[in-house]
Amino acid sequence: MATNIKEKDTNLGALWLFKQQFGFSNIPLTIEYEAYFKSLLICANGDGTLADEERDWVIGYAYAYNCDPAIIEKLKIYKADENLEAIISEYPSASESRRFLIFDAIQACSADGEYSEKERAVVLKGAKKLNIPENEFKKIEAIYLETVKLREKRLAAMYPEGSPL
Repeated sequence: MATNIKEKDTNLGALWLFKQQFGFSNIPLTIEYEAYFKSLLICANGDGTLADEERDWVIGYAYAYNCDPAIIEKLKIYKADENLEAIISEYPSASESRRFLIFDAIQACSADGEYSEKERAVVLKGAKKLNIPENEFKKIEAIYLETVKLREKRLAAMYPEGSPL
């Protein structure tokens, strides 16, 4: 059963993030966390190299969403060589979030400063396996690129002298 605000106040930050980012009113089950974050690592490993920055991005993301520390420990050593479709399709809410999974996979792949053609090919293959047509995949990619540009624009406007930290 998913957690909501009334059931467990210790997850208020994660619940806020889930509402803000995904429009969820509940926190997914722990097992779904594991499938989602493993899937991100599989995509980031698409070029055959899972860069430290990519793994760190996924682990940081997992921490931000109050992921179980035992799962985070698994992610730290996960080889990311399993079948993406098999991992994600077993969990309904993770599967329903497959477009966000693709968006987040692009973010994870880009965490090392590069979104290589090999990584893109794996993410696209994953999208197709998750029944996301290529034209929808391209829309998700475009939204990601717009998000990056908007973030840069926002930071430049808020900190015209550069980040204070």
